[in-house]
Amino acid sequence: MSNSNPKKSKSKTNTAVHIPNAKILYLRLFHYAWQYKYIFMVSIFALVLLAGSNTAFLALIKQVTDEGFAKKAESQTMLLPLLVVALMVARGIAGFISDYCMRVVARRVVEDFRREMFAKLMLLPVQYFDARSAGSVVSKFTYDVERLSTATTRSWMNVLRDALTVVGLIGYMLYLDWRLTLIFAIVLPFIAMYLKKMTPKLKSNAKQVQHSVGEMTKTAEEAIAGQRIVKIFGAQDFEFNRFAQIIANNRRVELRVARIAGLSSFVVELFAALALGLVIYYAIGNFSVGEFAAFVGALLMLISPIKHIAAANEDLQVGLTAAQSIFEVVDSQPEVDQGDVTIARAKGEIEFKNVTLHYADTPRPALDNLSFSIKAGEKVALVGRSGGGKTSLVNLLPRFYALEQGTVLLDGIDCSTIQLKNLRQQFALVSQDIILFNDTIFNNIAYGVLRDATEAEVIAAAKAAHIWEFIQQLPNGLQNEIGDRGVKLSGGQRQRLAIARAILKNAPILLLDEATSALDTESEQHVQQAMDELMRDRTSIVIAHRLSTIENADRIMVMEHGHIVESGSHQDLMALDGYYAKLYQKQFNA
Repeated sequence: MSNSNPKKSKSKTNTAVHIPNAKILYLRLFHYAWQYKYIFMVSIFALVLLAGSNTAFLALIKQVTDEGFAKKAESQTMLLPLLVVALMVARGIAGFISDYCMRVVARRVVEDFRREMFAKLMLLPVQYFDARSAGSVVSKFTYDVERLSTATTRSWMNVLRDALTVVGLIGYMLYLDWRLTLIFAIVLPFIAMYLKKMTPKLKSNAKQVQHSVGEMTKTAEEAIAGQRIVKIFGAQDFEFNRFAQIIANNRRVELRVARIAGLSSFVVELFAALALGLVIYYAIGNFSVGEFAAFVGALLMLISPIKHIAAANEDLQVGLTAAQSIFEVVDSQPEVDQGDVTIARAKGEIEFKNVTLHYADTPRPALDNLSFSIKAGEKVALVGRSGGGKTSLVNLLPRFYALEQGTVLLDGIDCSTIQLKNLRQQFALVSQDIILFNDTIFNNIAYGVLRDATEAEVIAAAKAAHIWEFIQQLPNGLQNEIGDRGVKLSGGQRQRLAIARAILKNAPILLLDEATSALDTESEQHVQQAMDELMRDRTSIVIAHRLSTIENADRIMVMEHGHIVESGSHQDLMALDGYYAKLYQKQFNA
């Protein structure tokens, strides 16, 4: 696994593509909605009819006032009420079609975003998740996507509807009296200037709202997942106060956004009142009753859509901020997979050549110019103090991290030239952090590529891991649900379930990171026998802190600060009386 850029691991990875301006961002968002262009166009057509009905309603009111009340024309007695009813029914139908079709588009856009984001998450390297809390990532799927949906569909639809309404009403006002309309038009630039001034403040506060929601999700998730620790250390009040501070900050920021939006509405009302006063002053004595009712009605009807357009600025800015958050995920660089070599089943020969790995923001490398080789079928144990580089070494084999320099070879082939999926098929992993899913025991053992395993194969794996006897005692056997993260199982049972999963995979190389750490003495003896049988004729790399479990390893490598300081069998290292002997004697005396 070679790397031509030795500084790569020290730099920031997975930086999202920079969005230069709102126009480009909205064009990109519009692309998602345009995938459903036929539904979208039906909604737009209905929207145009809905906006036009406002102008038609005013014209009809003028007709009713002049013909029905002023002239009392008997010929209009039946016609005008029917026209009003027909217009309102058409308006209601157009509104329903427009709103429903746009909601269809909105929910499909939400589904597309969540699908695309999750698909990208499954391809991102481990470093991405190391740098972010699970809660902040989850909030992108929940809060950010919903806000973005509002900005890309409903807010945009409302703005378009209100804009068309404004155009229609102003056109009708010009038809009635163009000089009087100019009086109203004078105030529009002042409204636009105010909204332009408020936009940066809305955007800044929208980012704060987004951050506070991410913090709220993260804090709640941590407190819920760590309930046992919270209770045993009496941290209920601490967690409550921490969460209370976060939601109080969220309230303050949300209210700040509401205040800015409310002031925008107030400013619109203020200018509209000024225009209305001037209109009434001019219209007295110059308009008929119907003309005056229609013009003032148009002016009053203009206030609401202009206020909505001003208020929509809040949703649009929040949506833009959410879009940047979402595209940070979508645009993140996936794991590098330039390999084109595939191998059917590896023999298990492993070689590290001058390998260096340096995590970001750490003073010294996790692995420093490391070189060693492992024969096919050899059982190698890694021991040493915490932070020595044992887990980092294991993580490089399936390419969870990119090398800073050096090469990792599998059967003499550079791992970076092997297809990533094919490379990982050669490994089975049991980590010290047991990962189980809220599913059945069967699905947790036959996970991922093992989904096609038969029940007999799963039972055989469970027996080898010495967990079958326990499974048989459960009400639903293999189909028993184990709860979130396997909460319904004991620590040892979770560990043995993970071991059964590794046994079922039957990979040529086993990576065992403290695989027996949570087992009691009796269970450990049973599982150790099963593991010894499993590791026969397979390359095995075992990380162990309990040195009694790796005495029969073919070779033990002692790691310290990213270097291998000792290597040999248990007997050789004890005779050497160095690092390993001291560690062993310390545990034995303890």
